[in-house]
Amino acid sequence: MRRADRVVLVAVLGLAAAGCEYLDNYNRPPPETTPIAYGPATERQLQRSLAHYSALMVAMDATAISNMYAPDGVWERQSGPLQGREAIRAALAASNGVRVLSNEMIMANMSYLGPAVLQTGEFRQSSRLPDGRVVNTQGRFEVTWVRGPDGEWWIRRMVFLPAK
Repeated sequence: MRRADRVVLVAVLGLAAAGCEYLDNYNRPPPETTPIAYGPATERQLQRSLAHYSALMVAMDATAISNMYAPDGVWERQSGPLQGREAIRAALAASNGVRVLSNEMIMANMSYLGPAVLQTGEFRQSSRLPDGRVVNTQGRFEVTWVRGPDGEWWIRRMVFLPAK
């Protein structure tokens, strides 16, 4: 067999193997997700998760808050969305002297959306600005929760909509 023929044969075999691997990955079922159980147990878990998030806001624990988000989670803000834990942590850590004094989140509705749960409700927050003034804000929130690989609840998307 000539050298050129061997090179072509090796290339063809390599492409065939790559094609088989592609088909194997294509035909493989999607990774298992933890199913969401409908009912009061899930509602209590999400209420606790929401209360924990609210407490972390008052503690201003940027790392713990960002770890409540899915790795690709999104925090929708008026100044633009942040995606991913590191971006969210960095934004929260850069508080520029603003201190959250209180944060209350009251769920109004919960909807099951396949592998996710959407909670909506109202929030009230009191914050002290660097100049000492206290600002009170309120409005609505929307949070989409998904299950992490160990069954923990992660925030897929969080948005606060201040009252006008």
